[in-house]
Formats: sequence, C-alpha cells, structure tokens
Amino acid sequence: MNYRRLEDNTAEIGIKICDPSFQDQGLGTASLTMFIDALFRYQGYRRVVLDTNLANTRAQYVYETKLQLNRLGVSADRWQDQLGVWQSAVEYDIFADQWLQRDPLPLPYLHLRLENEEDQRIVEELTRNAFWKNTSHEVVNEHLLVHRLRQSPSFIPELNLIAELDRTIVGHVIYSRAFIRTADGSEHPVITFGPISVDPGRQNQGIGSALMRHTIGEAKRLGYAGIVVFGHPDYYPRFGFRRGAEFGLTTAEGKTFDAFMAMELQENALQNKQGSFHEDELFANLSDEETLAFDASFPLKEALPFLLIDILLQRLSAEPRAAIAALELKSLPSMRGRSQDFIAALPGIDATTIAIIKETMAEHGFIWGKSTT
Repeated sequence: MNYRRLEDNTAEIGIKICDPSFQDQGLGTASLTMFIDALFRYQGYRRVVLDTNLANTRAQYVYETKLQLNRLGVSADRWQDQLGVWQSAVEYDIFADQWLQRDPLPLPYLHLRLENEEDQRIVEELTRNAFWKNTSHEVVNEHLLVHRLRQSPSFIPELNLIAELDRTIVGHVIYSRAFIRTADGSEHPVITFGPISVDPGRQNQGIGSALMRHTIGEAKRLGYAGIVVFGHPDYYPRFGFRRGAEFGLTTAEGKTFDAFMAMELQENALQNKQGSFHEDELFANLSDEETLAFDASFPLKEALPFLLIDILLQRLSAEPRAAIAALELKSLPSMRGRSQDFIAALPGIDATTIAIIKETMAEHGFIWGKSTT
C-alpha cells in the first residue's frame, strides 16, 4: 500500500496484492480498512481517493459493498499499462466525517508512532501503572526513569515509541545509548531499551511484541550494532536475544545470568567485543526519596502486598522446594528473572513442578515460563 498527498488535505492511495496465492482471503479489505482509518484518525486527512481498473469487478465489490466508498464514476482512458494500452478506471472517495461516524469502527488495529511532548505525562502514568508494586519493601521508579531518560544525552528520540488503540495510549518503549568496555579499556557502542510498558488491562495481547519487533527493525535500519538488555529470559529470546554470556558479555559488575541478554543488529557486530556492559547511570542512581517525591505528583495508588517466595515454596514437595529456596529469592515476582530452562535444570524439578510454578505465578498476575502457543 502507498499514498500521496494531494491538495485540500486529500490522500490518494493504492494497493496491490502481488502474490496471487494471497488473494481472495480478505487481506486487501482488512489492510485498506486499517490504512484508510489511520489516514483519517492519525494523519489528519479529511478525504481519501482511489481508483481501480474498470475490468476489476472484484475490487469494485470491495470498495462499494465492504468499505462503502462513494463511487464517483468512470474515467475513460485514465492510464496506460506496460504494453501501452489505455485503461479506464472507476473512481472513489470518502470523507473523514463519513468514515469516523461509523460505530463500531470497521476493524480494530494497533497504531505505532513516535512519542511527542503531549504524550509524556500519559506515558509516565502508563509506565507507573504497568510496573506498580509499591510495598514497604519496593518502590516503583520506572516512570521517573522514563522522565529522566528523555533529558539524558543517551536518549534516542527515534526509538521512543508509543502504541495506540483507538487513539488511547496502551504501550510505550524507550531506548538509550550504552557501550561495551573490553579488557583493553576501549568502548564499543550498543543500545538498550527500557522500560517497556503495556497498560495492565491490555497485557498479553501482542502490544509489547509489536513495539519490540518494530523498534528492533528500526534500530537495525538506523545502523546500531546491537542491543543489550536485562529482561524476561523466557520472553525476549523470541525476538532473537541470547544470553549475554554467549557473546562473552557481563554486567558492569562482572556477572552473567539468564535475564542478561544481547542480540546483534548487524552481522558479527558483537564478535570480539567481549567485555562488560555499561548503560546510563540513571538506571542505578534513582533514589527512593526522589522517586517518592516524583510519584507524589500522580494520583494516589494503593500499595500492594509484598508477595513472599514462600507462597510458591509451600506448594512444592521437599526436593524442588529445597532447590528453589537455595536461590535465595525473597519475593514471588523475583522468579521472573529465572528462565524455565534454568529452573528445569535444578534438582528435583519435573513437569509437575513447572506447572505449579506457572499456575502460582498466574494466580498473582505474573507471566512466567515458556509460552505454549
């Protein structure tokens, strides 16, 4: 699909499914529905025009019956094909007020775009809600981190994206510059992302995946070498992330673990770059005092109970209970930092234990382990 801007705030669009095996499956109708809607709803056009070959009765049926466009008439000898034969076209249009008054919307879809200044407070509150775990033991600082990163030299505006559903912000991801320091003291640039946030009521609907796949592609197009991140070890490998240790990488403290991961964006970009990963100091230098002061500017939220790891341990038999207790995890949410493969390799852990862990985590609102879909 493509479009070009005409006068009077009009967009002229075109679409073609080039592979015949994908025709007659409704893909053209679905794509055009989302495309036209986005031109009106997000790009601000007031009129869309398009045409089709007079002989293409299938397209005319879609435009008139399914999309309910206005048929303007036939334009004789409108264009020449590759053989120089003149072709006639049927012309259509539709106005924004006609399209947007439809209820319900023709087709729901996710819209990704760059964050702007008007979005910033909404994004910060979304981030706060997505990470909310405020107890007497833990303080949410991810919303302050987003706020500070925008003002940091490490901030990458081109990779600061939001996801919208029906003009409502439901997801956000922010990227920043980082580097790998090798043994000889040289520094090699990479990038990292986070926080990545999805509205709690919209999680597990593919929003985070859409943000990740799009921004990874953009980061590659922009020429960045690789991405290093701390994240869910059962989630991010689906995008191409591998354990940092496979690239010879450690944290700034010289450690490595399941949740420390990396991926190359350019071929062999992380080869011979063994060393320690260093991100913006903001990630480690937000005090509870300044976080709570910033948090006070948002609506009051009720503190959540601290979920001890004992909630899980008491459900397990002796051997797997001892194996997980040996990890010295304090809270149930901290299990998210250990992959299913890591836990499965511990003494006494079998399929039944894995199922109990997944069930226990899910009961308390946490996704853990490998997806079965």
